[in-house]
Amino acid sequence: MTNSIRIFRVAGIPVELDFSFLLLMLFIYILAYLGFVSLQLAILITLVFVTVVIHELAHSYVAMGFGVKINSILLLPIGGVSRMEEIPRVPRGEFLISIAGPLTNILIAMLVSVPILLDVTGPLTGLAGEFLAVNLLLALFNLIPAFPMDGGRILRAILAERMGHMRATEIAASLGKIIAVFMAVLGVFYNFFLILIGLFIYIGAEQEYQATLISSLLEGVTVADVMTRDPVTMDPDITVDEALEFVMSKKHMGYPVVEGDEMIGIVTFHDLSDAERTRNVREVMTEDVVTVNEDDELISALEKLNSMNLGRLPVMGDGRLRGIISRTDILRTLNLLRNKKMKREN
Repeated sequence: MTNSIRIFRVAGIPVELDFSFLLLMLFIYILAYLGFVSLQLAILITLVFVTVVIHELAHSYVAMGFGVKINSILLLPIGGVSRMEEIPRVPRGEFLISIAGPLTNILIAMLVSVPILLDVTGPLTGLAGEFLAVNLLLALFNLIPAFPMDGGRILRAILAERMGHMRATEIAASLGKIIAVFMAVLGVFYNFFLILIGLFIYIGAEQEYQATLISSLLEGVTVADVMTRDPVTMDPDITVDEALEFVMSKKHMGYPVVEGDEMIGIVTFHDLSDAERTRNVREVMTEDVVTVNEDDELISALEKLNSMNLGRLPVMGDGRLRGIISRTDILRTLNLLRNKKMKREN
């Protein structure tokens, strides 16, 4: 079940609202109607979220110029998220993609300042001034040199021009953690909200470092290097009862369903355990199968498994089933490569 609703598309990019965001906006305008907050504040909050969308669209539009696929932009109560493929490791590309958002906020602030300076905003002067200030604040906040803010990626891009991507990530992530601890300490004495921001930055820095480390370790490793070849398959015409016995004997949780030389679906233990025992596998299997190609990089298979919350993927080659790869296979490989790297460093 989806938790968001698509409202429009811009330059081919779907913009979606999370249901929690809709509830938040409804709540804010109810408070404004009841007089607990001013209508001007409600409008300002709405404009801020519009700005967040424009900010993310700026990132996405520049990223598309570098060949990055944009799946959607999701608007949440805490801000916007661009669902895009991995940002290119080319420093120039990451720099331009990352700085596009803050520059957009600065441009919006400059445009808003014109009617204020010309004194033509009239009764909206207060709202316009607050909107200008919010955009400058968003730009400055996003330029903090720490992940997951844009400033962290900008810093990494600058450092990566002079050193490797991994080393640049280590330095940027470490700086981000230092900033996070400093903000948390300030929060103890001044504002509890700073502690939450510090925690957000610290977690973001660690996640970015771990993601880059995994990507670095798996660089050059293909699905074919890790997959299980000649996987155990299941006949589509056996009954669910027979299939459950088959599962118990083979001890796997999922099986490609093959008819002749063609894979026509996939069936899991969960599918079988929830079905009537007299039905056959063809009736309960999943026909819309997510697959990977044997020549794909292993990191792309891991990303697909994580994004779709899957345990395993059939591996195809030349239109035929070549093997199967599971999350466990990839994590085992990752641990082996990490241990090998540690031994080299020691």
